[in-house]
Amino acid sequence: MESGTYDVMAGASSADIRARTSLKVQGETIPPRDLGKATRAENFDDYRAISLVDESKSRGTAVAATADGAWLKFADTQLGSGAARLTAELAGAAGTLEVRIGSPGGRIVGSARFDGTSSPYTYRTVTAPLAAGAKGRADVYLVLSKGLRMSAFSLR
Repeated sequence: MESGTYDVMAGASSADIRARTSLKVQGETIPPRDLGKATRAENFDDYRAISLVDESKSRGTAVAATADGAWLKFADTQLGSGAARLTAELAGAAGTLEVRIGSPGGRIVGSARFDGTSSPYTYRTVTAPLAAGAKGRADVYLVLSKGLRMSAFSLR
């Protein structure tokens, strides 16, 4: 459990709380996520207009954008001072993958154009530079065009 102060409530239901207290817990400190190493797209923290799909006919899981502006959130990430390049494994329809900071409409720090593949199971590696300001601790959002599929990515 992560260190922090937690509220403990007891009652007949959430609308009928009869007792409440706070407990201070000395647990572990969970470090920020490191997107500098290969990260599976399916390991997101939140999303909009995303479906989990087969990466290949035999195994694996990828994500697919079901609408333009679909997004994946990777919370509490640490972008190293040397994070300079987006690398992603993409398949499916032609489109764009954007890296945004703070929110799905936040500042764009990288964008990769993808020409598409004839099969949703044929992945290609795309790369794009990241802006010099892509560093520090923040929530990272990957915003995808409709029909784009992604299996993994990194920000190095």
